[in-house]
Amino acid sequence: MTGFALVLGLPHEPPVAAVLGQLARLGVPHRFLDQRELAVADVSTWWEGGHAGGLVRVDPPVPLDRVTGVYTRLTSWTELPVVRESAESLAKAMSVHHALEAWLESTEARVVNRTSANDSNNSKPYQALIIREHFEVPATLVTNDPEQVHAFREEHGRIIFKSISGERSIVTEFTEVDTARLPLLENCPVQFQELVPGVDVRVHVVGPRVFATAVDSEATDYRYGPGADMHAVVLPEQVEDECRALTRRLGLEMSGIDLRFTEDGRVVCFEVNPSPAYSAYEEVTGQPMAEALARHLGGHHSVG
Repeated sequence: MTGFALVLGLPHEPPVAAVLGQLARLGVPHRFLDQRELAVADVSTWWEGGHAGGLVRVDPPVPLDRVTGVYTRLTSWTELPVVRESAESLAKAMSVHHALEAWLESTEARVVNRTSANDSNNSKPYQALIIREHFEVPATLVTNDPEQVHAFREEHGRIIFKSISGERSIVTEFTEVDTARLPLLENCPVQFQELVPGVDVRVHVVGPRVFATAVDSEATDYRYGPGADMHAVVLPEQVEDECRALTRRLGLEMSGIDLRFTEDGRVVCFEVNPSPAYSAYEEVTGQPMAEALARHLGGHHSVG
């Protein structure tokens, strides 16, 4: 049996649908495992002769030792309706996902991306320490002390706040209205940063390929603002190289890097998303990210 690419996730998710379409168009042998079916399947994994193997018993079965590349967009399995039907279903799904995660960590196949590589995004301050080796990062304060926030704001003028963890939050500018809420910090520290004016550029790295999208928006967080204008741009060679190097440094095969270019020539990096919704940018700009991902899974490119 020849090798094949494996896609894990939910079929209605645009990033999953896009890469499946390109795998089919390019004629790359592949299998897709719907997470809703996977959660109740029988999965066996093993380590033998220095190689990770396994079998997912669906129809037809998926021999994991034949997989050459994996794209995983597995969501939180506890939220799947099929899992919430009973305690037995919950225990089954937990066993399945733990076995699959162990295989994903140990397989020799190209994985986009391993859970261990995703972990840096679970702590924004930790990830920023790594980013600083490649790009400038905004002045940052993580605190539960209101007085420190006042001092930080006095030093930097306009500031924003957002979550520390990998949980999605809306980047919001701090205003006078928010001062009344500062006593809430005693319940949980929050990340504050200087507001950096400039042009947002989302960079997607897919193996060795780099796709950059400039985003013009009046919103503090363009993901939630109206009328964001996106268009493809070409990055300076040094910036492209640093994006690749940062992606490699984080152990990722694919990344979404949030940059901001300032008027005085600074390139500031806010964070790196290890599971980017690249299809939203591809749909607007026409950049062939799904094709690049499909080729990467098929072994046509390698990082470096």
